[in-house]
Amino acid sequence: MRYHCNMKWRILIPSLSVLFATIAITIWWFWEVPLVSPLSAAPVFHFLSNSSNPNTAGKVVYGFVPYWNINKTLIRDELTHLSYFSLTIGADGRLDKDVADPGFQRLQSDAFLELANQMTDSNRHVELVVSQFYADDIEAFLASPTAQSTFIESLDAVLLAYPFNGLNLDIEYPGSPSLRVRQQLTQFVKDLNQHLDTKYSHVQLSIDMYASAPTTSQIWDVAAIGQEVDYIVVMAYDFHRRSSPQVGPVAPLFGGNQDWDMDISQQIQAFLKVVPSQKILLGVPFYGYEWQTDSSEAQANTYPDTGSTASFMRVQELLTRKDELKLEEKWNEAALSPYLVYTEDNENYVVYYDNSRSLSYKLDFVNQLDLGGIAIWALGYEGNFNELWDVISEKLDAAS
Repeated sequence: MRYHCNMKWRILIPSLSVLFATIAITIWWFWEVPLVSPLSAAPVFHFLSNSSNPNTAGKVVYGFVPYWNINKTLIRDELTHLSYFSLTIGADGRLDKDVADPGFQRLQSDAFLELANQMTDSNRHVELVVSQFYADDIEAFLASPTAQSTFIESLDAVLLAYPFNGLNLDIEYPGSPSLRVRQQLTQFVKDLNQHLDTKYSHVQLSIDMYASAPTTSQIWDVAAIGQEVDYIVVMAYDFHRRSSPQVGPVAPLFGGNQDWDMDISQQIQAFLKVVPSQKILLGVPFYGYEWQTDSSEAQANTYPDTGSTASFMRVQELLTRKDELKLEEKWNEAALSPYLVYTEDNENYVVYYDNSRSLSYKLDFVNQLDLGGIAIWALGYEGNFNELWDVISEKLDAAS
């Protein structure tokens, strides 16, 4: 009897194994696996205790409107800060008021006044960007107490004349500055912050920094300046540029040290070591770049002087010509970034940009790290297309 039972079990067990295996394969084949965000296992989150509880509430949606895009800009419900770009700080501290200067001209335009009124009517912020981009001007300005006093006087005049309740500093020094220049900028930011706090209780102060600021020799002392400002706008784009010898993502979330030099996650982690997360606004691009290339590969070589800006509007226009251009939509998994390849006049072109999917991952990143919000460069590049704003509305609960 025991022999017969053993024989039955020897026959039954393999049969059951085959049956269970068949059922398992069938379930696996037809079961729709839930989509998991690629951010969930990313090492950048491991050093944060609250990374499993993303915070979507009270986020800043800061939008730069460059003077050349004023007539293309629409005020969206999700926008919390509108920032006019820009007035130039002269080496002598004067804010350039040359009537021929387009930044000053457009500031006085009816088109900008209409945008500003839409923001103030709904109790939202309107800010002014003041900028310097030339090393000689920056060094002369920071070395001169007289020039800085002149700047304060010029600034006061502008703040009295226009409904600004925020000031953004965009001082970008090309190359590596001396320690003295770096210290002078920090002191200038401290003095400016003190002046604003004393005279204007309603005016916020923010500053723009390259994504590489904490890890390379730049003009910004991130930790010291971070104590003085309300926000740091991390310009987390232009990882590849018009002049890049190879194509690649403009704002790669990941993939640094493997496919390109650095990525957003590495740089933001460096910021978070010295600046509170709520003070960081992640810069996101509403543009990309397109290049003529020697192939249609994801990192093809570019031809010199063929790079150009590809606004989100430009990308949409290319997509409408999909058949004509033999255009293919592709995805760079390492960067979490889309790109296009197309052919025109028998030449290859590659376009890297951000779409709703890649932007969605960046907003997940903002929420997971509990950053202060995002800063968009630039309003107007999206045109009348709602795709990017829809994902912002879905992912972020904008600050009131």
